Amino acid sequence: MNQSASTRYHHGDLGNACIAAALDLIRHEGIEAVTLRAVAQQIGVSRSAPYRHFADKRALLAACAEHGFRQLVGAAEAVLAQHSVIDLAALIAVMRRYAEIGQANPTLYRLMFAQAFVPEDNPALTAAADAAFATLYQAIEAGQASGHLAPGATYSRVLLVWSSVHGLVSLCNDLAPSEIFDTRRCDAHLAAIFEVLAPALAP
Repeated sequence: MNQSASTRYHHGDLGNACIAAALDLIRHEGIEAVTLRAVAQQIGVSRSAPYRHFADKRALLAACAEHGFRQLVGAAEAVLAQHSVIDLAALIAVMRRYAEIGQANPTLYRLMFAQAFVPEDNPALTAAADAAFATLYQAIEAGQASGHLAPGATYSRVLLVWSSVHGLVSLCNDLAPSEIFDTRRCDAHLAAIFEVLAPALAP
């Protein structure tokens, strides 16, 4: 039994216990292993109990993806809180943490960006994804306002940063290491990317 999920359940938080159990299954066994029945068994409740919070597997997976985006937001805010100004170094630190989270659970990371989730049917997930984008946008905007990041084209700069790091994480997660591209050196690749991006971001 997943101890974290079990503990949360016995405190009366069945919905989050189901998500915790599903996240554990995703990490160790893959998305195919996630079923409401498996989650119920994981936390020691009746087979019908998870249905109080999730209509089906898709709804539970959407909640897991939402959790992933909320984790990105929380991590970014924690990193930014450690910096007195939002400059290039702070931005790199945020995106390095983003990459670490994306690599820590590649299957969850793929799930977060899966096209299977229709925005209209998953408003909470959509809001969480938007919040992750907004956190990066607001950080860059604040850095520009204080003169620590290059001014103008905020939206384009956010797209540049996020798409670059997202692409790197996806490559490192999904490709086998090779002599040309060693996917085990994600942090070194991230540093190289920001060497190229620096002129577009620094004032």
